[in-house]
Amino acid sequence: MTQLWVEKYRPKRVAEVVGNKQSVQQFISWMRSWETGRPQKKAALLYGPAGVGKTSLVLAYGNEHGYDVVEVNASDWRDQEHMKSIVGSSSQQLTLQGTAKRIILVDEVDGIAGREDAGGLSALRRIIDETRVPIVMVANNPWDQRLATIRDRSLLIEFKRLSKTDIISRLREICRREGLECDEQVLRALAERAEGDLRSAINDLQAIAQGKKKVTVKDLEALGSRNRVKQIFEALRIIFNAKSLRSARAALEGLEVDLDTVYTWILDNAPLQIQRLDELADAMEVLARADLYLARMSREQKWRLMRYAVPLMTGGVALSRKTKPKGFVKFSFPDKIRFMQKTREERELLQSIARKVAAQLHLSSHKAMKYMVPFLRVIASSSTRNAEALAEYLSLSPKEVEYLAGKPLEAVAKASRGRRGGRSPSRG
Repeated sequence: MTQLWVEKYRPKRVAEVVGNKQSVQQFISWMRSWETGRPQKKAALLYGPAGVGKTSLVLAYGNEHGYDVVEVNASDWRDQEHMKSIVGSSSQQLTLQGTAKRIILVDEVDGIAGREDAGGLSALRRIIDETRVPIVMVANNPWDQRLATIRDRSLLIEFKRLSKTDIISRLREICRREGLECDEQVLRALAERAEGDLRSAINDLQAIAQGKKKVTVKDLEALGSRNRVKQIFEALRIIFNAKSLRSARAALEGLEVDLDTVYTWILDNAPLQIQRLDELADAMEVLARADLYLARMSREQKWRLMRYAVPLMTGGVALSRKTKPKGFVKFSFPDKIRFMQKTREERELLQSIARKVAAQLHLSSHKAMKYMVPFLRVIASSSTRNAEALAEYLSLSPKEVEYLAGKPLEAVAKASRGRRGGRSPSRG
C-alpha cells in the first residue's frame, strides 16, 4: 500500500516544522521548564486550525529529544475509567528504560466535550494536577465552556494558518524528494486551495501526482472544491436565527475558524440581518461588550473571560433580533477580511524579509520589521549595487529585493513569473 506523504514527510526534528515560529518557540521553552523541573503549568494546550503542525511539533520534539510520546485521541476516550487507565497511568509510570522522559499527547481534546462525556473531563483535570510528565493537549477549537477548567490549568499556545509561501516551499521540497516535476502554477493553486492547511495541500498533491512523473495545471481538475467560508455561513445562519442562548452558542462548536474572525463576520453582517434600528442597537451593544472581553482576554491572557465573550457575540446577538427581514438576506464577506486577503501577499513578503533580517542580525522578527526594514528600503532603492549587496548579505530573493527597492507588487509578481519562465531580469 502506498504510504501517505503526510506521514512520510512528517517532521522528524523541530527545525523541520513549517511556520508558526513564535508558537514553536513557546512550546520549546515550556518543555525546557519541565526539563529543569520548574514548569509553571503542567499541561500545554496547542490550539488552532487543522493541518498547521500542532501534533507534528510534539512528535518531532519527542523524536529529537528522546521522549516516549504516548498518543491518545480524546474523542475516543470520553469516559472516566478509560481516561484514568490510559492517560492517568502513563502520567505516573516510568518508561521501559526507567526514566520519566515521556510526553502524554491528548489529541482532539475538544472532542471530549461532547454531550456524551462520561467523566472524562473531570478525570483529565485531576491527571493534569497530579502528573509527573508533560501533558500536551491539541484542539482545533478549545473555547467550549466545558473546557474552561482545562484551559485554566494549561499554557495556551495558538497556531495560525500557514502562509502560501510556507506551503509552496514544503510542497516544492516534497516534489524534489519524490523526483516529481510539478508546474509552479500547480503549487500556487494547491497552496491557495488549502487555505493555510498544509496537510490538505500535501494530500491534494499526492492525489493528483499518483502514478505520474510530471504534474500540470490540467491535473488540478481532478480535485473537488474545499471552502471553509461555507462553514462560517452555516454558523451565521444559526446565530442570526437562533431562538435560545444555547442554540446560538452551539454554532461555534467544531468551527475551524479563530474567534476574532468569527466576531468580524458577525459584526459586519449584523446591520444586514437585523433591520429594525432598536434591535440593531441592542445587538451592537452586546457586540461592543464582547469586544471588550476579547481585547482584555488577548491582552492579559485571561482565557476565563471567554465564558462572557462567546455568549454575548452569539446568544446576545441572536436574542436581539425579534423580527425577521422580509425575504432572504444573503451574508456579506467582511471588508476587513477582504482587505487582509488582498494584502496577504505583501504581508507574507514582508514577513519573509523580516525573518531573514532577524536571523542575520540576531533580532526578533518584530524588531527587524519595525526598525530595520525601513532602512533596507532606503538602501535597496538607492542603487542597483546596494540592492545586490543586500541580497547577498541577507540571502534575499529577487522578488524580495525588488519589493524593497520600491517596485510595485504587481510588477514584482510579473517579473517573478518571468524568471520562472526562463527569462532573466536585466542588471544595471
